[in-house]
Amino acid sequence: MDGCGKTTVAKALAERFNYQYLAKPFAYFFEGMGFDSKQIKDIEWKVWETEDEALITLLYGMGLLYGTRCIAEDNIVYDRHYASNYYWHGNVETDSLHKEIMRLGGQPDLTIVLVASVETRMRRIYERDKTDQDLSNSAMYDYGYKKLVHFLNDNNISYVIIDTENKPVEEIIAEAIVCIKKAQPTKLVKERNETNGRN
Repeated sequence: MDGCGKTTVAKALAERFNYQYLAKPFAYFFEGMGFDSKQIKDIEWKVWETEDEALITLLYGMGLLYGTRCIAEDNIVYDRHYASNYYWHGNVETDSLHKEIMRLGGQPDLTIVLVASVETRMRRIYERDKTDQDLSNSAMYDYGYKKLVHFLNDNNISYVIIDTENKPVEEIIAEAIVCIKKAQPTKLVKERNETNGRN
């Protein structure tokens, strides 16, 4: 969820483990086709304006697949991944689409769910940028974690929950590092590629 500390933690973990950090991998796809950042943002908003959850799921799902199957030369820390895509765009109609994206992209070694109260998340967003549009988006004020955890359990995705409420960022990162070491990631890029039928 926005404001829980995911970007700060994801970047720190990528640096700590020498992994590749990816925030919005669909942007890399369009950058490779010569689009600039404004054009990419326009494309994203055009898809959002359709209010079609299947199309939005495909946009972000394409980014996840592109990141994992095409541009990654090392292990990846995603800022957002399957659970986030499903939280915002998952429903009865798109459920099979999310599952197909996961089948093609492969299971992540570990998903870290950072938890904070709505009040804390909104305060963090406000302190970061008082003009952030998320502050006026009513959907951002949902707690949200029940749907995230249901998705992870339903799809047998390995995950841990870290409560970031009233914790300094250094403590959150240290806790995440311990969780990653315990998970002992084994699906390196080569193994993932072989599983997905790629050379």
